[in-house]
Amino acid sequence: MGAPEPFTIRACHPRDAELVATVAARLFTQAYAATHPEPALGAYLASAFAPERLAAMLADPGVHVLLAEDSAGRPIGYADLRSPDGPVPAGVPGRHPFEVRRFYVDAAWHGRGVAAALMTACAAEAGRRGADALWLSVWQEAARPIAFYRRAGFAVVGTGTFQFGDRLDDDYIMARPLPPGQAGGSARVHT
Repeated sequence: MGAPEPFTIRACHPRDAELVATVAARLFTQAYAATHPEPALGAYLASAFAPERLAAMLADPGVHVLLAEDSAGRPIGYADLRSPDGPVPAGVPGRHPFEVRRFYVDAAWHGRGVAAALMTACAAEAGRRGADALWLSVWQEAARPIAFYRRAGFAVVGTGTFQFGDRLDDDYIMARPLPPGQAGGSARVHT
């Protein structure tokens, strides 16, 4: 078996809005097209990943988007990390938790360390910003992501729903505390 293929993780900026919109729509479709069909899928993608919406999000100082790229600079994953802009779900620990709002890695890169490095970068960035915990929502039927989040130290602390078109999906709220020394890592990870 050869050496693992290298990848990097970098912070995104408003100028990356088109790139993030493209990769976000592609990876959401990859994850959910089989279970969340058209026409609801297309409508959701057009709304959630509109480039102008992502440009505004990337300009928000409370949001930090990390992009994983292969050695040729092609996007292979991303995470949207943010300081809460509303109430935090009951059961989430800490006084200043940050939300991992979106977290996707291309299926071709599953099992190759990208997700672990991306989550480590999220935790480091949240720690630098003063967070003492991370939380996220995950569809209760998404077994692989749930297993990954558990390996990353998250535990189910509650439930919620996700509106997708006319349907409501049941989600788990998962959270993990950040140790006091979590801050200080680099937002750029080389593997």
